[in-house]
Formats: sequence, structure tokens, C-alpha cells
Amino acid sequence: MSYQLLKLIHILSATLMIGTGLGSAFYLFLTYKRSQVSTIKDVLKLVILADIIFITPAVITQLITGVMLSDLMGLAYTNWFWVVLSTSSIVLVLWIRAAFIQVKLKKILEHENEIPEKFHRLMKVWFYLGVPSFLGSIFIYYLMVYKTFL
Repeated sequence: MSYQLLKLIHILSATLMIGTGLGSAFYLFLTYKRSQVSTIKDVLKLVILADIIFITPAVITQLITGVMLSDLMGLAYTNWFWVVLSTSSIVLVLWIRAAFIQVKLKKILEHENEIPEKFHRLMKVWFYLGVPSFLGSIFIYYLMVYKTFL
């Protein structure tokens, strides 16, 4: 595969990953603030579906194309590579944890007609996982563009 095609796939998957993630988080958070259980249930279903259809494949593509591009550019196993890989691992762990919380939130609302306290607690955890995950993703974009730590 050519460098240019690989780079295009990498950029598109990064855009899909962060765009879908930010959009999903935005809609879920704003819907939650309105406190309408039926709407929150519907949005949670869509957010979980978006994670499965868009974000998961984009994350996998990012890992594969990132390693391949690093190798092609002679950057594999440099300080920059390890910083990117470490940051990506942290973001991945935060995202996986948040994704599991979304499933728990959906299950809680399947049996409730109002928002229980445990839902509010989990939403706080979900939110506070999302902030560093998003900032970590922005940092990875920075590293992709500027190649610092070389």
C-alpha cells in the first residue's frame, strides 16, 4: 500500500473516531441534562451503536495504519512512537471504560421510569472519563502533525 493512501486512511479514521466520539458525547450529555428518560434511552442506544459501527473500526484502523506509517517513516520505536503509543493506550482504556458505562446506563434505564441516583453517579464517571480521553485524542493529533519528542 502506498504511503499516501495509508496516510489518507489514517487521517480519515482519526477524523471519524474523534468526530463521532465528540458528537455522540455532545448529544448524550445534552439529552441527559434534559432528564427525559425515554429520550435518554433512545440516545444511549444510538451512541452505543455509533461506537460499534464507527468508533471501534476507526480505533482499530488507527492502530494498524499508525504503526505502518511509523515504520514507513522510520519513526517506529523512537521516543515519539512510544509517547504516541502510550497516550493512545491511555485514551483507549478510558474509552473502553466509558463504553461499558454507556451499556450499564442503558440497562439501568431499561427498568426505570425515572433517573435513579446510580445513573447520575455513572454519568459523572462517564463525563470525567471523556474529558481526559478527548484531550488525549487532541494531544495525539498534535503529535501526528508536529512529530515532537523525536
